[in-house]
Amino acid sequence: MPAAPSPAPAVHTPTVSLQDGAPPTLLEQALQDAYESALTKFDDLESYFNAGLKPPRVCEMLRVEMVQDLAALVEGGEERCMETFLAKRVGTVFGAWKRQGGITPAQPKQIKDVPLPWSSIEPYPEYVANQIEAYRAAETGERAHARTVLEHTLLEAKLHAATVKLDGTCFGKMDTGNLVGRKQLLGPSCEAYQQTSTAAAGGCDVEALRGALALLLSIELPRDSVCAWGELMCNPGYYNYRERDLAGKWVCFGVVAALPAPSDQSQVTEWTQRLTAQGLAHSLSERGNLRLLLCPALRRLLLEVGRCELVAADVLAAGGTHAEMVARAAAGLAAGENEGLVLVFPSARNPQQASARKWKRTRRRAAP
Repeated sequence: MPAAPSPAPAVHTPTVSLQDGAPPTLLEQALQDAYESALTKFDDLESYFNAGLKPPRVCEMLRVEMVQDLAALVEGGEERCMETFLAKRVGTVFGAWKRQGGITPAQPKQIKDVPLPWSSIEPYPEYVANQIEAYRAAETGERAHARTVLEHTLLEAKLHAATVKLDGTCFGKMDTGNLVGRKQLLGPSCEAYQQTSTAAAGGCDVEALRGALALLLSIELPRDSVCAWGELMCNPGYYNYRERDLAGKWVCFGVVAALPAPSDQSQVTEWTQRLTAQGLAHSLSERGNLRLLLCPALRRLLLEVGRCELVAADVLAAGGTHAEMVARAAAGLAAGENEGLVLVFPSARNPQQASARKWKRTRRRAAP
């Protein structure tokens, strides 16, 4: 059997206008920003071509991610612009990959999925709009109660945390030492991801985190059941990350664990009570899928037990309400100091558990 071809070197496409030579329009810039953001959710596109995926399949993968940032465009009936943009960008990368020796395998290779993925976080503005709409839609006899609920939610209830959203790529480390990207299992020997060294995640002791979690919940947690997630800072040119000493770092923000199948709902309730008693903001499904969201208690756990070098910074420190957070953070967000915020707060369906939302800028800001 002939030896497999060596992977072609990575190919990168510069930011250009759809009209060559002209500065990008606002629409084109929005498409480019969404495209670059989507790229951070995957490994290099060339790795998918090496595995046998064709450009249309890669376009579809990216489109799913881009839609989240381009909801207004899609709702306005301009989705065709995104399709055209994607076909050109991915086609350019594919063509360069072919010219540099890339060979599509006869049989597509299997891409190993991440066993404990970090779920996407929904937008915060939509959350606020939904709270207001629920009040507006209330029947006349229920309007006073609906107003009380709205005021409590936005003006009185305390957030668990409001952390800076960093513009890197979602990257995790499992308790076995395996490294994972947002979509792919990378293995324990992956030295670089998104052209960035993975060494910053090396010191994180996820096995110790697994032990602490098992002790807290009084359960057995086998190997391969816990993953610490963070932002690998692969975009040093944005938001002054170099000057802020964040370039190339891994900034941890959460943990995902697969708990043993619960015997019944009462066991799920018990786990929730134990986590809440320790101040750990979390979401826990009936099947035992646990996500620990950033809050003061998790920050301590990640630093003291997990030995993480960095954990996402909380802009509220001691906590605050939604209204206080917006008042404090809006000016900095508008000025482009950071990509956005990630908010963690009690879930409306189960206040003992937590929800997370992201509040992002519409455009990235490169360092001057």
